[in-house]
Amino acid sequence: MSKILQITPDSVTIGLSNGGIKDVPLAAINFPPKIGMEVEVYEDQNRLIVTPTPSSAAAFEFVPEGKKKVNKIAYCLLAFFLGGIGVHKFYAGHMILGIIYLLFCWTLIPGLIALIELIIAICKPADANGMIVA
Repeated sequence: MSKILQITPDSVTIGLSNGGIKDVPLAAINFPPKIGMEVEVYEDQNRLIVTPTPSSAAAFEFVPEGKKKVNKIAYCLLAFFLGGIGVHKFYAGHMILGIIYLLFCWTLIPGLIALIELIIAICKPADANGMIVA
């Protein structure tokens, strides 16, 4: 297996499985490269194709800005038992939403929203480590 060793503004250095090193233009890679990511390199005289291995792509899954990965079971339990006061939002790193849930908990609306978020979280597939993006 080849691995990404270094990333510069215009190229990516890949350590090949045979012990060699190959510099690849960043424009030739159509996924967000990360150092340590396992990749497969296919090359002939005219073309060079670099693809992430399936296990490596899952490990380096893209997480949107403002989101983080949390344990699915912990998030679901918190949403079920303490969702009405926003504990699951604090756990997921959404402090402002957690405070809003806490301020309006007396209306029971955050509890209903937490149940909907629980159902959504249950339906999300977890990665190999049991994590989901929340």
